[in-house]
Amino acid sequence: MSNSTKLKVVTTSWDDGDSADLKLAELLRSKGILGTFYVPMRYREHPMSHAELRSLADEGFEIGAHGWNHKLLWRLQPDEALEEVKACKIALEDILGKRVDMFCYPKGRYDANAVRAVQEAGYAGARTVRMLATRPPSNPFRMPMTLQAYPHAPIIYFRNIGRSRSFESLRSCLVQLPRLGNWVELGKSLFDRVLNEGGVWHLSGHSWEIERLGIWDALCELLDYVCQRDEVRYVPNCGLLQLKSLNLSRVERESLHCDIE
Repeated sequence: MSNSTKLKVVTTSWDDGDSADLKLAELLRSKGILGTFYVPMRYREHPMSHAELRSLADEGFEIGAHGWNHKLLWRLQPDEALEEVKACKIALEDILGKRVDMFCYPKGRYDANAVRAVQEAGYAGARTVRMLATRPPSNPFRMPMTLQAYPHAPIIYFRNIGRSRSFESLRSCLVQLPRLGNWVELGKSLFDRVLNEGGVWHLSGHSWEIERLGIWDALCELLDYVCQRDEVRYVPNCGLLQLKSLNLSRVERESLHCDIE
């Protein structure tokens, strides 16, 4: 398969439901990039209002769940984990008037009980914090990402690999070693890989953190680099659930969307 026919996808995800997500959504909208906002019901000091959540959903952004209290699901008892993930889904669906299909594990910490709870609650998929991934997700409930919008020290990427035990992420880390200290250049290089080889470029982050660090210009530079490419599909996280492989037909590529009504 030639590079021009390999499926190339860009998605973004943003955690915690802070009111600064509205500024982020405006930036994404200006670049023609979609994304998923993962919202806990009780966590941030300045959360988005119900009307603001509905407005984002009406504009084509996906609203996902991030737990009721943003509680770590790792090592919770099965009934406690289920209560945490199911109550958030029910509340968000009541606010939005539509299904909520995606979940994000708070702080990326999860175990087998957490995965079972998310499945039992009726979600279709869940995002983790495994970084440096560009392959389509093989397990919808352990969905990795490519990069976080944050100036991590190089050691953080190695620690992330150690927790995830992913050969793909280790390979990416070694190849990208010269760029680990510059998240914008790292993001551009990983996007170039997707353009050349096909795959998924998945950027995540926290709007409140971007605001606190004052890295909006850096984020804008990176989004400018990946946006408005004719050969790239721009989808929210739920769109990744339909990617069984890169070898999709033209009809399948054209029908890539989210049925979350």
